[in-house]
Amino acid sequence: MTTKSFADLPDTTFCNIIEYLDWCEVGRFDNALLNRNARKSYLDALLMIRQVKVERNEFWSQAIDKGILNWLISRNIRVISWDSKVDNTKLMTIANGCPQLQSLNISECDYITEEGITAVVNGCPQLQSLDISYSRDIIDAGIRALATGCPQLQSLNINNCYKITDEGIIALASGCPKLQSLNIDRCDNITDAGIKALANGCPQLQSLDIRNCDRITDAGIRALATGLPQLHSLNMSGCGITDTGIRAVVTGCLQLQSLGISLCRYITDEGIIALASGCPQLQSLDIRNCGSITDAGIRALATGCSQLQSLDIHWCVDITDEGIRAVASGCTQLKSLNIHRCLSISATGREIAERINSRR
Repeated sequence: MTTKSFADLPDTTFCNIIEYLDWCEVGRFDNALLNRNARKSYLDALLMIRQVKVERNEFWSQAIDKGILNWLISRNIRVISWDSKVDNTKLMTIANGCPQLQSLNISECDYITEEGITAVVNGCPQLQSLDISYSRDIIDAGIRALATGCPQLQSLNINNCYKITDEGIIALASGCPKLQSLNIDRCDNITDAGIKALANGCPQLQSLDIRNCDRITDAGIRALATGLPQLHSLNMSGCGITDTGIRAVVTGCLQLQSLGISLCRYITDEGIIALASGCPQLQSLDIRNCGSITDAGIRALATGCSQLQSLDIHWCVDITDEGIRAVASGCTQLKSLNIHRCLSISATGREIAERINSRR
């Protein structure tokens, strides 16, 4: 039997052919099929094509400029992931035309507003991951819309959305109980009240970044430690916490593997000793610019955190060769050790650090 046109191919065969084409080839194919019957078979096959993930690269950037978004929507292509810059108008087009969207990354997109976010909420009920970091026009109203319309949300990045306050976080905690990852770095209007709401409403949180939220204190951290037992990663660098906050984390967050406390100038050896005794699974620790930490704290880490793989002690000026020798001996899995600006470490200690860093 001789096949004269694509229209003669069985549907399953036609679909298999389409799935082997990349999107550049699909576009050419789309323009080439002028025969009505063949084109109908092609368009029917597109409905069964595999799921599409729009990525932040040169190909997709050029394709978007040439109108591929409208092409995808008009062909009913299943776009499940979008990671590319858009304006508010394109965002609303995505929201209205991509109902199966599960992941949306529009970080560093200027002029995205709560109107665009509301459109996403209304049009993309399956959304699980959203990154709107550096969208400086987003206010609490946008977060309230998310909390109301996206109960499946598992990951949210609002880094540098500095207009968001406790009001938005409280709404988020109430409406998104499945949240597992949250980044509120530099949202400096958020206080202990927002953290307490998260601790009460989002028990599945595993990763929390509250860097540079300098209104968060030990009180918020105590609530966090009580309500978030599944926390694996916590970054509270630049927050106003003390050794009391560290002791709370040690007591409640027993699964902690990564901790950032750089620029927390009130943390001393006492906090680090507590951390070492209570978090044996710790793999990554950032204590940059914690000027009150000395060799005593580092010796405790060497004894209690044998799984440590990354340690950053940049600008910890009271740590000496003694601390470096201890951590090299006790943390045999250590692959990254930053001792930049550690003014009390000699050439001997630097050689030890170089050997550790060569394991990468």
